[in-house]
Amino acid sequence: MSTLEIELVDQKALKLLQDMEELNLIRVIRKKSGMAALRKQVQTKMSETEINSQSG
Repeated sequence: MSTLEIELVDQKALKLLQDMEELNLIRVIRKKSGMAALRKQVQTKMSETEINSQSG
């Protein structure tokens, strides 16, 4: 048995994984992500002008 980490790029993939789990083909192990890891995923570099244009 081996363990893989998979990044889902479409919600349909989650449904397929759940179906395979119901058929006892795989076991889905949900791993909690820390806030630091989540911040790295959403951070985008923005110019000062872009930042200032977001306020009101």
